[in-house]
Amino acid sequence: MMPITTDTEETRYAAMDWSLLLRLLRYTLPHRRLLLPALLLLPLAALIQFGQPMVLQYAVDHHFVTGNMNGFGGLLALFLLLIGLQFVIGYSQSLLNAVLGQKVIHDLRADLFAHLLSLEAAFFDRHASGRLTNRLSNDSEAISQMIGAGLINLIGDLLLLIAIVIGMLLLSPPLTLIIALTMPLLIVSTLLIARRMRLSQRDGRLLQSRMANLLTEEIDGRDVVQLCQRQSHNIAEFDQLNRGYLNAAVVSNFYEALQVSLVEAISVTMVVLLFWYGATLMDDPGAMASGGVTVGILVAFIDYIRRLFMPIRDLSGKFTTMQAAMTALERIFELLDTPATFGDGPQTRPELSSRVRHGAITLRGVYFGYGQDPVLHAIDLDIRAGERVALVGATGAGKSTLIALLNRNYEVSQGEITIDGVDIRALPLQRLRRLIGVVQQETFLFSGTIADNISLYDPAIAPQRIRWALEQVGAMSFINTLADGIHTQLTERGNNLSSGQRQLLGIARAFAFDPLILVMDEATSSVDSASERLIQQAIDRLLQQRTALIIAHRLSTILDADRIVVLSRGRIAEQGQHEALIQQNGLYAQLFRLQFGQDS
Repeated sequence: MMPITTDTEETRYAAMDWSLLLRLLRYTLPHRRLLLPALLLLPLAALIQFGQPMVLQYAVDHHFVTGNMNGFGGLLALFLLLIGLQFVIGYSQSLLNAVLGQKVIHDLRADLFAHLLSLEAAFFDRHASGRLTNRLSNDSEAISQMIGAGLINLIGDLLLLIAIVIGMLLLSPPLTLIIALTMPLLIVSTLLIARRMRLSQRDGRLLQSRMANLLTEEIDGRDVVQLCQRQSHNIAEFDQLNRGYLNAAVVSNFYEALQVSLVEAISVTMVVLLFWYGATLMDDPGAMASGGVTVGILVAFIDYIRRLFMPIRDLSGKFTTMQAAMTALERIFELLDTPATFGDGPQTRPELSSRVRHGAITLRGVYFGYGQDPVLHAIDLDIRAGERVALVGATGAGKSTLIALLNRNYEVSQGEITIDGVDIRALPLQRLRRLIGVVQQETFLFSGTIADNISLYDPAIAPQRIRWALEQVGAMSFINTLADGIHTQLTERGNNLSSGQRQLLGIARAFAFDPLILVMDEATSSVDSASERLIQQAIDRLLQQRTALIIAHRLSTILDADRIVVLSRGRIAEQGQHEALIQQNGLYAQLFRLQFGQDS
């Protein structure tokens, strides 16, 4: 079985960090209409818990023992009133805490989601999508539980303990001292059990995360799993994780049951000791009178003991909840503190946007690396407005990286990129992205209608333009055969369409947005011959009067390009038209012969 003690993000538990709690408090301030009543109800709830045993003590000593029942009805009514108030306050607290927790998490999730969308692509290269999803789901829920059932109720439990101790001291300091002598045993044993329970819950959390990762891989790689007959192996692997999680859950439940039983046993033992002590006093009325202990006080103490051990038991459980939430807070705020290293900033000059009208692209001294080692070296390239330039080269040569720099998925390490003489960093990012359209090898479609996937909910793209774009690429021929036409619902990633149909929608999307510059990433490489002809015709129409950068994997698709730029190890090795490059007999000619097995 895989070890589960590795100190990873899933396993670490943060200590109490008041700076994180104060930062979280800022998310509660906009909801002070919920927070303030929840806090104000805490002392009222403690006061009611304090008062009920006092009423019992008075009823026993002044009515049951003496036999004087005058005024007992009013006392009974008071006790019932306290019970009713306890119900109303308890219900109100639970409701306020739950709503407050959900509202705070709503705001925190919104900030986290918006921040994720502002981060550069390099951040997502370093962080797995499953862990980022975990921030929005599991970590957020852990914080919600801390607010709804932990943080505020923790204050309430502390107030209740204080109220109970005060009540005991008022009734009988000697009996309070006897109970206090047993408390260290309870506290130490509770903390030890809570630690063991926390460790088993931590192991369960990690195993649960691994099961989720394995399930995601099984779904995404289902075709490979079935073709390679890995079902039995993968079932065994999942079963191993599942059994580990079962064992961790059983151990956690064992310690939880032990904790509850221990608290109950100690509380019952204390009640028995109180009865024994009271019985000895009953045998010696003088000792009872001198000690100030009455039957009513014994009854009240027994009730106080019952109330005393409930918050103690809850505190240990809340301690685990608090630690898990502190870890979640640490991870979420760490993510929120990740700077958005690109975007609109002091260097942005929106007034320059009007100067970008033609689409001429210039790269001067461009360097870039994903880490310490550069991927692009001293790239100098001029692309005229309306020119079709193909980028070719071996895998890893830097073709896709150059495109990612153009639309500022990454920032250049050195040098500059301009469009019509305007540095792309001076353009508002939204404006830059609107200037550049990208048709990828595989079009990503979202769950929603065909129309929504063309407009991407942009209000500037009217329904008439959506239909026009679909007609331009010839997609209406298959869309008209669908029952709901352009309002047909697509499943995840558009899996209810063929690959060729998805590509046509991707090209239609580019038509609808009408970009000044178009990037083509071998849009026909994953479709059949019939679809390829249809898609190529649509691409030819789309490329008219646009500056185009074409990433070419199959050289047959770029023979008529205005210019071919050959990249090798992050540098421009050659550039020119197809025939000229063949005559040079350089790197391009070698690539061409490798693909076509010919010398010319």
